[in-house]
Amino acid sequence: MVLEKIISVRESVKNPLYAMAASSIITLISVVVAFIVFPEQVGLFSTLFITIALAPFTVNLFSYEEAREEELIARKKEQNLLKRNWEAISVLASLFVGMVLIMTTMFMVLPEKIVYKIFQEQLEELRRIRGSFATLDVFEKIFLNNVSVALLAYLFSFLFGAGAIFIFAWNASVLSAAIGLTAKSLGGIYHLPVAVAIFLPHGILEFLAYFIAGLAGGLISAALTRKKSRFFYMILRDSLKLLVISVIILFFAAWVEILNLGLLQ
Repeated sequence: MVLEKIISVRESVKNPLYAMAASSIITLISVVVAFIVFPEQVGLFSTLFITIALAPFTVNLFSYEEAREEELIARKKEQNLLKRNWEAISVLASLFVGMVLIMTTMFMVLPEKIVYKIFQEQLEELRRIRGSFATLDVFEKIFLNNVSVALLAYLFSFLFGAGAIFIFAWNASVLSAAIGLTAKSLGGIYHLPVAVAIFLPHGILEFLAYFIAGLAGGLISAALTRKKSRFFYMILRDSLKLLVISVIILFFAAWVEILNLGLLQ
């Protein structure tokens, strides 16, 4: 794949900015191609193209991280679970930031008609989410919605290797639309930092949880595909621990979101 020629897993682990740059380029190309070829469903197909382009790289990242984890277990080198996997989480975060950077820029600078064509499905998703939260038990709805996303990231990574990238790409596009709408409602592109700041406190926690869940599923997938995984059950244990950590982070993220949006009386 082209991405593997541009940047390797080892290089991206050393400097995640390379992964962010590659993700930005792929996102831009994917949106443009989807807009030309599938103008009626740009959001869905751009997400699909991003997933296809990043899949081999992400599978290699999960395989690299799983092999590294087995090596640490074999050497009996104890490390905090998050610290041990932080490099891979950083790379996933960099891929995500690259997507958001390009799509938010497109939302802000392109003409309204084109923006609506590109982000039509994302805008409908935002309306659905806001409608579902306009009732009682807001905390429960936010928490359960976020947990469902994390579980999808876990399952997609487990079943398809790099399937979590589809979840990340779709949520990156929805987040970009939300940031863009907020910035425009405040007065335009110069208010973009304020719009980002509104989503930053809970957004960091939510997406950190999604990256952890996606990595957890990817580790199991990589361990299963290895012909000789000596420490499979230890990897499985760590994977489930990471999933639990993801859910705990989402619990706190839901409270932060409520406080941030002023939904608590």
